[in-house]
Amino acid sequence: MIIRVYQSDKLDLETIGDLLHNADNQANFHPDAKWIHASGYGSEKTTPKKEGRPFMQFFIRWIGRESVVMWLTSNQVQFEVISYKLLKEEYEAINDRLHEEAITTPNQLN
Repeated sequence: MIIRVYQSDKLDLETIGDLLHNADNQANFHPDAKWIHASGYGSEKTTPKKEGRPFMQFFIRWIGRESVVMWLTSNQVQFEVISYKLLKEEYEAINDRLHEEAITTPNQLN
């Protein structure tokens, strides 16, 4: 899942990012259980008359979708869901797991 967070009047993007990362660290001690896979800053496309709106983009793992959306909503942070798709790394892990099971599962003959 990809989420864009926008700056509000009271919180800047860096503060929102730090708070969300801290909530992730507090809830998840093991690195494999983290909600946030990656994050970065960007700006919407600009026009000659209008400056681009800055945003922070988060790549959220499947396990953290509900928690991150609830955290953003409860803290009244403006955000937009860009994609509901699984992350590329998650697709690869699923495919590797399915491939391993296909190799290790014996065929049952009756």
